[in-house]
This record gives sequence, C-alpha cells and structure tokens, in this order.
Amino acid sequence: MAHRIREAMKVTETGPLGGSGKIVEADETYFGTRETRHPSAQRKGRPFTKKGGKSGPGGKRAVVALVERGGKVRTFHVDHANAANVREILVRNVSRDSTLHTDESRLYTTTGKEFGGHETVKHSAGEYVRGIVHTNTVENVFSVFKRGMKGIYHHCGEAHLHRYLAEFNFRHNNRSALGVEDSERAANAMKGAEGKRLMYRQSGETNNT
Repeated sequence: MAHRIREAMKVTETGPLGGSGKIVEADETYFGTRETRHPSAQRKGRPFTKKGGKSGPGGKRAVVALVERGGKVRTFHVDHANAANVREILVRNVSRDSTLHTDESRLYTTTGKEFGGHETVKHSAGEYVRGIVHTNTVENVFSVFKRGMKGIYHHCGEAHLHRYLAEFNFRHNNRSALGVEDSERAANAMKGAEGKRLMYRQSGETNNT
C-alpha cells in the first residue's frame, strides 16, 4: 500500500526547472549498497576521491538531484553518476536560461557551459558559500532524504529506491513554504493516483520472478 501511495506522489511534470534569472542547484550523492554490482571499466581499480572530479564510491547507489532555488526538486536514481548521465538529466529537466550552481566536480564542467551561467563552490578548499553562490539547498534535500531513510524506513531495496525518492520529492514540492497545506497536499496525492496502477507483478510473470 505504501508503494502505491508513493507511485501516486511521483512527479509527472515535464516542464523545465528554472528559467531566466533563476538558479538551479545540482549535485549527486550516494546512498545504500548496490544489490547488483557492475562497475564500469573506466572506474575499476580507481580510488574514490571527493576532490576535483568525482566518480563516486564503488558499490553505492547514485542519486542525482536538481533543485530550483525557492522552488521544486527532482531526483533521479542512476546506474552511474558520470558526466554523460548527469548531462542527460540536466538538459532534459533544466531550462538553458537558468544559472547552474554546483560544486567543483568535473561532472558539471562542460555541461555547465550550455546554460545561462555556471557558478561553483570549492568544497575541497573549505568554501561552501560565496555571496549567493552555494549548493546548500540541494544538500539540505539530501540530508532530509537520508535522515528519513535511516531513521524511519531503515532499509530500501534498490528496485524501490525511485519510489522513496518520489515520496521525498513530493514532500519538498508540496511544502508549506510554497503555500501548500495539509488538505491541498492530500488532494494532490489523490490526484496523482489518477491513471496509475501498481500491481504486485506484471501480467505473465511467475511467482518466483
């Protein structure tokens, strides 16, 4: 039942985040152990580092998040948080007129040039805020997600991670700061259930699938 409710909460909006004069923060994080390991040939044998470019720790589930500052969030579970996958997410979900705020990871160096502006903070040098330049909003989204997952749900199968992400997206996108209160929040979840059906297994699947 909980997974059916999360399915109803899934973001169905297709319009881009941001726009002219708006800031979109992007970042990636790693949560939980992957149930199926298939590291890329390029990553195999390379140590993980948070400085410079990030390839991500082996064996961890990668989550990429985009947050319009003062607005909504979209998160994505990806096989690998590499430059190609991150670019695909950015160009499909963020207006090219937006100003992109990220850390210094090389995942965003080239793609950032495709947007109206690209500002970075250098976490490896202890820089977290420079005027209005920061990634604190997206990092807060990750913090709320991880605290909720560890403190409330404790465990999440990798196949269902996208549904838990949908729940936390819904919470952020329907928060009081955006003028959404309990009654409207419940109505939005109910509306999101229209036309969706989540079955225990797809037609034709056997019991041991």
